[in-house]
Amino acid sequence: MFCRCSIFTRRACAGSVAAAWLAFASAASLARPIPQPADPIASAPAPSEHTVQRGGVSLSQATAMAQRRYPGRVVRAETVMQGGRTVHEIRILGEDGRVRTVRIDAQTGQFL
Repeated sequence: MFCRCSIFTRRACAGSVAAAWLAFASAASLARPIPQPADPIASAPAPSEHTVQRGGVSLSQATAMAQRRYPGRVVRAETVMQGGRTVHEIRILGEDGRVRTVRIDAQTGQFL
């Protein structure tokens, strides 16, 4: 970008271009929405008959089911093999201070 200013005003012109660019860049960054992390547990739907027929319940669905039955904070959630079947184990710290281990069959969605 060339300017037809005199030698004395080129610095001022370059400074004003830089200032305009910084103002535009900072305004553009402020206008962008900040993405919020998705909560997979809260948004997990309850398993339906169709889900169970298709191959079971996901760990996030099982966690949501366990939290609906036992309110509290999920401390740990994992999928393990028990007796030849896949089981979701969810540990919940209840409002009463107790830690509960909830087991849900990954194929059927039933509490064990």
